[in-house]
Order: sequence, then structure tokens, then C-alpha cells
Amino acid sequence: MTSDSSVKEARVKVELVAWANTFVGGDGSSRKVFEEHIKEGSTVFSVLKGLSTRYKALDDALWDRGSSELAEHIEIVVNDALLGIEHDLNSKVKDGDLIMLMGQYLGG
Repeated sequence: MTSDSSVKEARVKVELVAWANTFVGGDGSSRKVFEEHIKEGSTVFSVLKGLSTRYKALDDALWDRGSSELAEHIEIVVNDALLGIEHDLNSKVKDGDLIMLMGQYLGG
């Protein structure tokens, strides 16, 4: 059996913007981008859970304690659409997709 070196691994980018990047060692003023390997059937949830298990601060900020629900303070965008509009946590991801995490801003 020969290996096919033209087989491309599927990846998605996860980008953390502004203060959300502080949860993965960023300075809060720029972006941090990760390329995450995905398998067939990977979902938005599985990609985010995989990244957040490597960064405790992100895990604490992203997930509501005691459940697998998202906490309230980080907006998630999948391919230019807010989560909940065209995608949800169970949406499958494909090679080249972009998941962006942005901290919500509150104030008046």
C-alpha cells in the first residue's frame, strides 16, 4: 500500500480577537489564530472544546460551569455569521472554515 502525499489534512482556523485572546496568552490588543486539525464529522462544539481544553482560562470563560452551554461574554462567529444565525454548536465544520471568538462589550 502506498501513501498519497497529496491528501490534505482538513483544518479550521480559530481566531481570538481583542480581549478574548488574553485567555490563550495574547496581549488583549491583537489577534491570536490557531489552525485546528479536524476529522470528518467535527462540529463547532468539538473544535472549541478541543482548543479550550488546552487553555484553562479559555475553558473557564467560554463554557457555563456545570454544563456544555456557552457562557455569556464571548460572541462566536462562524464564517462571518454570528452563532445562532446560520450555525449552532452542533453545526459541522469543513476544511477552511473560520471560527472567530470576540469578547462582548457592555456599557452605556
